[in-house]
Amino acid sequence: MKTIETTAKVLPEHKNDPDTFFIFMLVKSTRHWLDMAAEKRLTFLRDEIMPILAMRPEVRMRYFDVEAFSAHTSDLMLWETRDLSAWQWICDHLRESLFWDHYFEIKEILPSFEANYFAALQPHA
Repeated sequence: MKTIETTAKVLPEHKNDPDTFFIFMLVKSTRHWLDMAAEKRLTFLRDEIMPILAMRPEVRMRYFDVEAFSAHTSDLMLWETRDLSAWQWICDHLRESLFWDHYFEIKEILPSFEANYFAALQPHA
């Protein structure tokens, strides 16, 4: 196997990428979550999860419902950050809460960079 040597810190096709990581977290709600009244769900999110997220504002999260389209996953969370240690901190704290493996099964965590190949093909404004 031939080894290619480079002095670049990143692959050439990623040299102009922003430093932002996009992390897709696929989760499936458990019976514990589904059996809980909507008011109690909101209370749990407000009192337990929102304070965790507020402690690390350098990590942003968007939440998507996919249950009508997938048997494997009920929800998708898209996390965005430039600071992987902040992301790890959030994961550690979510694991210590009822969110992780009690109310939701974590099915997949897919870290990624936004691809720049298609961006290069877009007309510039």
